[in-house]
Amino acid sequence: MGKNLNEINPELKKDDRIVVIYMQGESSESTGGIEFGETKGKVIGKINQPKFNSDDPGYGYAVEWYNKNGKMISKLPLFPESDGWLYDREYYESNPENVNESMFNSLDDLIRWGDFFEVFSKGELEKVCEFLELERRTGFSNMYQEGGRFLLTGPKYITDFINLKSYEREFDEEDEELHKTFISRSQEVRDIFIRNAMKYLEKKNKELETNQIQIMMLKLAKNAKEYWMKNANKYINKEIL
Repeated sequence: MGKNLNEINPELKKDDRIVVIYMQGESSESTGGIEFGETKGKVIGKINQPKFNSDDPGYGYAVEWYNKNGKMISKLPLFPESDGWLYDREYYESNPENVNESMFNSLDDLIRWGDFFEVFSKGELEKVCEFLELERRTGFSNMYQEGGRFLLTGPKYITDFINLKSYEREFDEEDEELHKTFISRSQEVRDIFIRNAMKYLEKKNKELETNQIQIMMLKLAKNAKEYWMKNANKYINKEIL
């Protein structure tokens, strides 16, 4: 099976070629010259690490990083719960039979995803993706066109929306249990976007004005939906309720 260049943080194996888009707590100075969205690496293998919470996968990847001249500049590892990467588009497109169509066509895309990973923790992304999967199961949205419409609304809006829908169709016990879970998770998800919008603006040294926070929340929600769509197959059969 070919590489799926659409996938963010794909599971890696020895000799895979990748591009780093984010390393938590690191900068180009602290990494010895690694530039997010530009520096490429070769995976040496998997490494074990302690699990500090349920979100930790318990492993990372040993990687050799190279500058544009092909000289190795670092051996900093990658960790799925905190770092971000993509397959090396240029490397794999030289062998087209090894890849699927990619959406990451420019450096702007790489920078955008690097910014996204900089403010969202792995645990937060998991909660957002589970919420979007719950939305899909309710059947309230065409997920391709309207998916994510409830990410920023909170419980009152969703409760009122469901009450309105109840005049159009009758919900059974299973539907009601699903709706209850959907509503119960909505405030936490909304708070995640508020908190991370503020975090992003602070990192960019921008004013924390209400309208700027709201604009940033919308941008992050759009990215979150795109991230979920790239990884939706991981949640379709997941036990969430």
